[in-house]
Amino acid sequence: MRVLILFCLILFSKVASAQLEAVYSSYPFNPLAINPAYAGSRDVTSMTFINRRRSVVFRNTYSSQYFTFDAPAGEKFAVGFQAFRDPYSVASVGFYGTGAYRHRISEDDIFSVGAQVGVTQVVPPNNIFGNNVYPFSAGLGVQYQTPRYYAGLSAQNLVGSTNYYNNLRPIFLTGGYIVDFSEQLKLKLATLVRGQSMESSFKTNADFNATVWINQIGLGLWYQSTLQTLGGRSGILGTAEAQLGDRFRVGASYDFNAPRDGNFGFTATESTIWQFFLRYEFDKGTGKVGQMRYF
Repeated sequence: MRVLILFCLILFSKVASAQLEAVYSSYPFNPLAINPAYAGSRDVTSMTFINRRRSVVFRNTYSSQYFTFDAPAGEKFAVGFQAFRDPYSVASVGFYGTGAYRHRISEDDIFSVGAQVGVTQVVPPNNIFGNNVYPFSAGLGVQYQTPRYYAGLSAQNLVGSTNYYNNLRPIFLTGGYIVDFSEQLKLKLATLVRGQSMESSFKTNADFNATVWINQIGLGLWYQSTLQTLGGRSGILGTAEAQLGDRFRVGASYDFNAPRDGNFGFTATESTIWQFFLRYEFDKGTGKVGQMRYF
């Protein structure tokens, strides 16, 4: 109980932080980006590479890359690592390490507590001489997961303010549920609520997602309104995923609500239209790598 009270006090305290919006926006394919308690949730060693682009036709366009790794470390612990490169963002490069404690309430029900620490390269405005700054960042999260549903609460950027940017830290509440129609047909419903203090008020936004899984093919629709990287507008993403054998999963998303003015160069309202991901998983002979996972 004392641990939960301390977590809530930290969660709602006020400090400024560096801007990591581009990292958070990768969460549809990278849940570790918003909640460190997610580490080890898939019960296998998992590596994911994500490429986000403004256009798939033009080479000189907005492009960013993300790499994540997480794995169980024994029965009760998990570790993770994230790295990203986003040359068009305020936070252009970042490296983060994650650790989580996982308590098994039953064979399939797990409560996790996670922490994340790392460093981000932040580009100051009018940076003529290349004097970048490297603020330290930290995050906390909790998650409860069963084979049918999950719920999580996390706070990112608990520290890491700079003299140039003063963005408030977001709080993320997530949840998902699997509707089981048959062995071949599943429906995954999920939501994310983001809250943060904005001047004298507390502002919240919500995302919603529905994905239909037919055997090992998933087709989904996401509504996103929580991310500043979308230029102040909502995103409507169509997603497709495919499980290729036991170890590989591939996927892509396309934002139908992105502006299409014919200008594919970087501007102040630049946004991603395309996202692609590749995930590779393996285990240590436990046999869990072949199990289908929906979150």
